[in-house]
Amino acid sequence: MGFFPKMLGRSRQDEAPERVEEPASTQAPAPAQDALIAPKTSDKFYFWTRPGTSKEEKKLVQKLDLAILTFCCLTFFAKDLDRNNINNAYISGMKEDLGLNGNELNWMVTWFQIGYIVGQIPSQILLTKISPRWYLPAAEFLWAFFVLFIYKCQTAEQIYAVRFCVGFIEAASWPGLHFMGMYSSSRRSLDIGTWYRNHEINKRSGIFTASGIAATMFSGYIQAGIYETIDGHLGIRGWRWLFIIDFLITCPMVIIGLIIIPNPLYEKSTWWMTEQERQMCMKRLEADNRQPLGRFDRTLFKRVLGRWHFWILCTWFSLMYFVYQAPTTSTMALWLKAENYSVPDANNLPTVYSAISIVFMLISGTYNDWRGSQVESVVLICMTQIVSEAMLVAWNISKPAHFFAYYIAGTIQSLFPVIVSWTHRVCSADAEERAIVIGALNAIGLAQGTWWNQVFVPTVEAPRFYRGYRAGLAASLALTAWLPVVMWFTRRQERQEKNQGIQSQVVEGSEQDTEEGRASLEKRRASTNLTEQDKANEVGIVM
Repeated sequence: MGFFPKMLGRSRQDEAPERVEEPASTQAPAPAQDALIAPKTSDKFYFWTRPGTSKEEKKLVQKLDLAILTFCCLTFFAKDLDRNNINNAYISGMKEDLGLNGNELNWMVTWFQIGYIVGQIPSQILLTKISPRWYLPAAEFLWAFFVLFIYKCQTAEQIYAVRFCVGFIEAASWPGLHFMGMYSSSRRSLDIGTWYRNHEINKRSGIFTASGIAATMFSGYIQAGIYETIDGHLGIRGWRWLFIIDFLITCPMVIIGLIIIPNPLYEKSTWWMTEQERQMCMKRLEADNRQPLGRFDRTLFKRVLGRWHFWILCTWFSLMYFVYQAPTTSTMALWLKAENYSVPDANNLPTVYSAISIVFMLISGTYNDWRGSQVESVVLICMTQIVSEAMLVAWNISKPAHFFAYYIAGTIQSLFPVIVSWTHRVCSADAEERAIVIGALNAIGLAQGTWWNQVFVPTVEAPRFYRGYRAGLAASLALTAWLPVVMWFTRRQERQEKNQGIQSQVVEGSEQDTEEGRASLEKRRASTNLTEQDKANEVGIVM
């Protein structure tokens, strides 16, 4: 048993019907699709594939991992590489070259976030009109060029303008990768939640998020390597080379996207997927009671705003974003710079924060999929954040203690995939609501983090961030207190769904009994009529 009862965070696939009845075929073909979809048969630990999974389903999942998960991770890596490059560039010569002495770094981050938030609605509209197979590579292409333009900027104001454009275009990436779009009566999607089952999402969402965190590490390594090798080459400073290299890394993503992004699941197969595998994909989602995306109508916002998912989960995500603002690799790098560490060290040492994030994320994702519960992982994350923030509030501690406080704070990033997969689970019966709620998590959380960063973590207060770490400690305590609220609403929903399932079975049984009674009555009436007719015939013969 886990730290909490398994039922508290239990995945819905254990309650949903695992088999969907199909009309009997007159032929004797290969095994039916339903027979190839594995139900849960054991609580035995597994790392990648649940025990009992058929060879056909294993092959399908491997294809999904190689195509969809690979592209999602590669493009997310490139996006986060740019997000962190601005911080690494700042401590590697940008500040001195451009004469930055105030909160310019904060504003570079803020203008990116403003562009990202403003671009959410336009990108969603375009995703409803254009297939992600074409839209995402096109956005990737434009994004790469705007990132390249940063190396030519000579003032902070120019960087603000370009960063706004980068954020505006990047707004297509996260929604396009992590939730669905729709146009007309078709379902357009490139979404981890669209292709994977409930017991597969935690681990893969963790890998997806970890790819972005890996970009944070590589950004530090790349900048440190550039500073030591090609700083000044061709008359270009090292921090400017960072954006050129980011552009070169991104360009192949455009071609990869055009090749491997699949067609919408409910429309037609992709070249790397057979028709039988496409049908199996749909059956896999049906096994978890996952509904495909339908039409957006007037009832959608009533459904979204009238249910607890939007309010409770967005609050949860916002609290996580507050905690995430400090400490980060950026605030740690500023502390290292203030402590007179070398430029390579100031770029390299914070990467341990990211490494801890990745390791914890992969371990917790594997555990969550196996146990069918995310509660234990969330509790551990909250505890590490409270300890980290409390140590940094105290501040007058040893250097090793400072490093420890910064590094264990990296576990907060593991909460991103947990909240997203939790949302997939509780909103699985309404695909349109799920799309809106997942999009709102990112937009609202980022908007909250934007003002929080300006108010509590201004660059001029580095490296101590007196207000920032105190606000972070308060947010950590609030995040911990919010978990029981989320659990209560989740358990209430599960009880309601269970009761509705029992009631529907009773109603179906009653209807079946009624139909049987009617059939029996009709049969008796027919028998009675036949007897009376026979008697009449006999009378006629005698007469």
